[in-house]
Amino acid sequence: MKYRQDIDGLRAVAVLAVLLFHLDPGYLNAGYLGVDIFFVISGYLITRIVYTELMNRKYSVTNFYVRRSKRILPPLYFMAVVTLIAGYVILLPNDFYKTGIAVLGAILFASNMQFALRTGDYFSSDSSEWPMLHTWSLSVEEQYYFVLPIALIIIIRFLKVNLIATMCVVAFASFALAEFMSAKSNLAGLSYYFLLTRMGELLVGSILAILHAKGTLEKSNSDLVAAIATAILIATLVFFDKQFAFPGFSALLACIPIALLIHCENTWVNRLLENKVIVWIGLLSYSLYLFHWPVLAFARYILNTTEGYLHLPLGVQAICLVLIFLLSIISYYAVERPLRKLKVGGIKALILYFLIPSGALALLALGVVVNKGLPQRLSTDTIDTGLQFSHIDKKQCPSLVNIGCVGGDKASGKEILFYGNSHAEHYFEMISLLAKDSDMSVKLYAAGGCGLKKKSTKCASTRSAYAEALQQGTEISILAFRWDSDFRDDEFLTELDELIKQAQTGSARVIVLAQPPLLNFNPPKIENCRRLGISCPKPASDVDDLYPTYNDSIKLRVTALGAEFFDPFDSIEDTTQLYEDDKLLYSDMDHLSVYGGRWLYENLAARESTPLTSN
Repeated sequence: MKYRQDIDGLRAVAVLAVLLFHLDPGYLNAGYLGVDIFFVISGYLITRIVYTELMNRKYSVTNFYVRRSKRILPPLYFMAVVTLIAGYVILLPNDFYKTGIAVLGAILFASNMQFALRTGDYFSSDSSEWPMLHTWSLSVEEQYYFVLPIALIIIIRFLKVNLIATMCVVAFASFALAEFMSAKSNLAGLSYYFLLTRMGELLVGSILAILHAKGTLEKSNSDLVAAIATAILIATLVFFDKQFAFPGFSALLACIPIALLIHCENTWVNRLLENKVIVWIGLLSYSLYLFHWPVLAFARYILNTTEGYLHLPLGVQAICLVLIFLLSIISYYAVERPLRKLKVGGIKALILYFLIPSGALALLALGVVVNKGLPQRLSTDTIDTGLQFSHIDKKQCPSLVNIGCVGGDKASGKEILFYGNSHAEHYFEMISLLAKDSDMSVKLYAAGGCGLKKKSTKCASTRSAYAEALQQGTEISILAFRWDSDFRDDEFLTELDELIKQAQTGSARVIVLAQPPLLNFNPPKIENCRRLGISCPKPASDVDDLYPTYNDSIKLRVTALGAEFFDPFDSIEDTTQLYEDDKLLYSDMDHLSVYGGRWLYENLAARESTPLTSN
């Protein structure tokens, strides 16, 4: 296939659009559509190669994946290793743990689904600090590369139906599915990352490639067509708003102009795209895409100490740009280009390019995951960061879903059932110590992210396990959730009423715990800045204005039903205290650390005012 410099120029447009948007969304409103540009280009180039080889009876599965491995894997693995090294230095344990999982997802070409299952979507503020987020698009492309050759072989050799018509129907179905899913709030996140909802964009390029390969459609030399396509593309990138349902048919506003520009040859736009600087950026585009996001994500991670998206200062943006281009140049000239040209093929190439490096990288990432983000790397003689940066002691309760984790006096016949979500987990240390003093055991039934309205499998199974234990009867049932986001929500309050009534059927006492003060900043991020030798500001007001309104409101609801309400912070003089003996008391803006749980226990034990003794 003849090399076209202008297609590398289009790659430059795509990567610069993405880079500008990620540097600051204000620079290019819809720069994220650069990914869709990449999809059309990839669909065109790969389909042209595969289709031509199939028609000439020269297609080889091994050769195809050897070429893909040489092109894609070395820079990807290089970026992943650099990200893990940087994460070891920069990230707090839980975030480093999540990065290890993301690296495993990238190795398996499944990171798109892994990110789809996380809380929040591509545009949520916390996702701007996930250093491997951008690998979702690579996973979509790789999944397409697995599907495309098989689909073409089946259609051409066995079904023998009209190929273009079939691909058009599949593309339409993909766009329609994306449109439907993007309009549903509970499916929008999945829609953004899902192969079936993105396949239409790749198929736009694939359909054009087959039309060109068959000679059905002659390339255009029209300056007018190229100018119209360029105008539509620029208007889309500048004015398209991410508030529209996306992906869906709206993605065609980026896909069609790119397809038209690929279709054009020898126009003034093509000549402009063949500019040496633009082509050079296009050649760097893959490495630029790989490295731009981790650099920006790490910068935001370090500097963002509050909730929400951080607009990087101009000076920091400049430093990031220099670092992005430096890493990309190293990646391209030292890794991507030489390893792609290395004369090795067949099974040997797949072993050298995929099996060995992916196995080594997987072991490295697994080490991070199994060791829960290696908290010991940040520990000192007096501070265990596994307790400082976590809201629950993972040595005691290692599961992500805690069903029946036991604390207190484990030999006692008197049992406390403790049910909730992460707000139960962060009080577990306090309750366990208090239960031990009272010669009682405590069983935890909690799953992070499971608010009272959540009906996922994880949440339902935790609730079911608690209900089953409740049927056996218990001395005390303790309930703890986050109140500030839902205390005015009628559906939430109705669920709370039902939960309390259910607990009262099997418990002598039912106690609901107050939420700690909601902070306006993230204490571990402040601590991380201090650890890295960087001065990070925090808001003038430490505590959110809603505190203690949400607790007061829930208290009225709880006591009206005959249950007890207990606020551990009633015994604390300074509710904004962050440290005790240099140990951080909060693991984030609304969760105590394990040290914070012990600190609360010590205050309560000294005052003899505990939820287990008050009635």
